[in-house]
Amino acid sequence: MDDEEELEREQLWCGDWEKMTVTVPQAASLLCLSSQTVGLLLEGGRLAAHQRGKHRFVTLVSLFAYRRRHLSPARSARHYAGRTDVRAGR
Repeated sequence: MDDEEELEREQLWCGDWEKMTVTVPQAASLLCLSSQTVGLLLEGGRLAAHQRGKHRFVTLVSLFAYRRRHLSPARSARHYAGRTDVRAGR
């Protein structure tokens, strides 16, 4: 993908999406990660957050951008298959 196509894709996220946020546990669920890992991604600057009082909320724009770059459908399927196997073994 060239830079022009990437710029066009990034512009799709402009507008009201930039104001929408989710809690850290919800972001962790959407990324198939632990809340602690999401916290590390926030500290490392890979995800953007808004502070409201003493709580942090992850922006949907940064969440979707991270997911698009780092999670493939195959990886998500392996994650959920592993969780199902563990639950079945109980």
